[in-house]
Amino acid sequence: MTKRGSLLVEDKIASQEGDKERIAELENRVAQAEAALRTSNFKLRIALDIGRLGAWERDLKTDEIISTAAFKEYLGLPPEAALTYTELQAMYHPSDLERINQAIAYALRTRTDFNIEYRILKADGSIGHVHMRGGIIYEDNKPARFAGVLQDIRERHKIREEMGQAQRRQEFLLKLNDQLSNIDDPHQVMEIAARNVSNFLKVDTAGYGEVYEDRGVIIVEREWSRGLISNEGKVEKIDQHASLIVEALKRGQPAIINDVRTDPRLGDAAAQAFYSTINVRSGFAVPIHKNGRFIAEFYIYSSTPRDWTSDEISLVEDVAERTWLAIEKVRAETKLRETEALFKLIAESLPALVWIIKPNLELTYTNERWVTYSGLPPEEALGHSWTTAIHPDDWVRMTEEIKPVIAGETTYTTEARYRSSDGEYRWHIIRAAPVRNAATGEFKGWVGTSVDIHDLKMTEEALRTSEERLSLAQSAAGIGVFDWHIPTDAVTWTAEQERLFGMEPGSFKGSSTDWANPIIPEDRDYAVQAIAESLARHDKDIDFIFRIERPDGIRTMQTIALFFYQDDGSPRRMVGVNIDITHYKEAENRQNLLIRELHHRVKNTLATVQAIVGSTARTASSIDEFYQGFVGRIVSLARTHNLLTEDLWQKAALEELVQTELGPYEDEAKNRITVMGPHLELPSEAAVPIGMAIHELTTNAAKHGALSTFGGQVEVRWEISGGERPMLHFSWEERGGPHVSTPARQGFGTRLLQRVLSTQLQAEVSMEFPQEGLRFSMRLPIPTEPSTFNPDR
Repeated sequence: MTKRGSLLVEDKIASQEGDKERIAELENRVAQAEAALRTSNFKLRIALDIGRLGAWERDLKTDEIISTAAFKEYLGLPPEAALTYTELQAMYHPSDLERINQAIAYALRTRTDFNIEYRILKADGSIGHVHMRGGIIYEDNKPARFAGVLQDIRERHKIREEMGQAQRRQEFLLKLNDQLSNIDDPHQVMEIAARNVSNFLKVDTAGYGEVYEDRGVIIVEREWSRGLISNEGKVEKIDQHASLIVEALKRGQPAIINDVRTDPRLGDAAAQAFYSTINVRSGFAVPIHKNGRFIAEFYIYSSTPRDWTSDEISLVEDVAERTWLAIEKVRAETKLRETEALFKLIAESLPALVWIIKPNLELTYTNERWVTYSGLPPEEALGHSWTTAIHPDDWVRMTEEIKPVIAGETTYTTEARYRSSDGEYRWHIIRAAPVRNAATGEFKGWVGTSVDIHDLKMTEEALRTSEERLSLAQSAAGIGVFDWHIPTDAVTWTAEQERLFGMEPGSFKGSSTDWANPIIPEDRDYAVQAIAESLARHDKDIDFIFRIERPDGIRTMQTIALFFYQDDGSPRRMVGVNIDITHYKEAENRQNLLIRELHHRVKNTLATVQAIVGSTARTASSIDEFYQGFVGRIVSLARTHNLLTEDLWQKAALEELVQTELGPYEDEAKNRITVMGPHLELPSEAAVPIGMAIHELTTNAAKHGALSTFGGQVEVRWEISGGERPMLHFSWEERGGPHVSTPARQGFGTRLLQRVLSTQLQAEVSMEFPQEGLRFSMRLPIPTEPSTFNPDR
């Protein structure tokens, strides 16, 4: 082989060696590319799976569709199904076909990707929602294939639909709220709610019914219906519905009927007939429970079967609650308006100032009467200006009184003077009651009235003055008033009546027995019998006298009363007065005594005159001397009478009483009469009986004793002993007269000495009759207070 040939061989060998290296390199690169492709395909598959994407490719020459199993699944095709673009186009929703073709044409024209959502008519007849995204692959600057991915967006579409439905629902509820908020008729609220729900849910009937379980009925005032049902409202019996339906509502659960004809709860023929009559195939009702009571329902009906969704049921529950709230709001506002109108009517018609104030005493409401009374302009009548109209003295008092009222948020009652528009202050009685929020109990202030009681106050003041005068007059006259309600034996006494009977104020127990108890036993039966006999005779009045026992002694009472009878003639009341006539009785007794005393004194006076004549005649030596002595003694006797009659109720000295009586019998030698004792002023109550006793003693001495003969003597002595109550010791002794013996009988003078002195003055009296002359003594407490005088007791 030549050298050149060798070189060629070597070159060829070297070239083959280089080709092997290049081939190996290419094979290595191919292997790497295949590995990268496998990795990329794996990643793509993972991405497609994760993204739930179906890959596809359309050959524009053959119109064949090459796709993944996921792509065919989204179209509702089996994995092995062959697919052409013509077949794919047939699956596009007719409404979306034009939009899809426009998107593809735009992508071809602009050499951009396409991105579109559309609906697919699946082989099973259902509609799918997909999202296709892809692009165009060009060869030799010409479109050769379409490639892309397909995503099932059913869930996204569902979510979007739900969001749209939620938005529509929210818009519906907001619109419903706006409509209901402007209605002031509860029946119109029911009608609008039912109509809106019917239109929104596309049902035939909707209505709101109020449940009255105690009456066993559901009253539907308004019902909205597209069909045959009247819109007038109705009354349904609760038990006309299937019991299972009613029980569910009572438990607070919706009662749902998807198909009346297949619902097992409605298998009863009566139930079928009921729903057939009202053309209902499906529907449901939602209950409204408040405070544990089933009070209302909201129902919807459809004339065709329907599977009710939870959203639809939830919507109706929401509408039911809003309807109830709107109805209650309208009713509450109506009631509030009626109450406010009634309050204003009452406030304006009351003869009083009616007002409302806040806790800070700010006046927020007043009736027109306050504006008229105060003379303030309406814009100035509110606020705190009312405080300036109250009398300053009363406001000072009220500011202290209302402090605990404000702190305790309590009622308040007082009296105060308001200044009127003409400047006159008039008394008002103020009554205030706290006002609280009915729901929260929050204290809002007071509502109250101020009633003009000025005339009443003036009348009461005049009446009080009159009653005080009457009470003083009754007290001065000793008159008590009583009222006996005979059927109940309830006796009412005035305070003066209690005083007359010597009782403490308020101690009288209030029965006829309690009235009779103070009467002394010897008069009690007479008084009770007198009343009984008058009632038996149906007398119109009665007048009788009785005596009562009081702590300070026995008093004489006169009862003057009127009787009142029932229509059937039975006694009803005895009303009258009791008058203390003790003084009148004593005066009457005293008058009788004085009359008797007058008769006795006339006889005694004649005897005294006779004795004076005899005594004067025996001692006179001439007619002139006889005349002078006789006249002097007669004048002395007259002075004694003047003392006992004209000065009967004045104080008199004991010595004067003695000297007045004995003075006419003193002789010129001044040795017949002895009078010794300290000066003692006797009140008239004691001076009269003691004076009469001295007169009797004197008269007796002049007629039968020491003063009846010449030389007879009378010695009168007295002394006063000390102690808690001073005592008077009085003695009368006669000497030198005729012999004395105990009288066979008591005359008027003797009875007077013994009974009057002992009874009237509680005196201890002693009369002795020794031969030498009468001895009389008495021991008595010196009286300082007036005492009663009754010689018959």
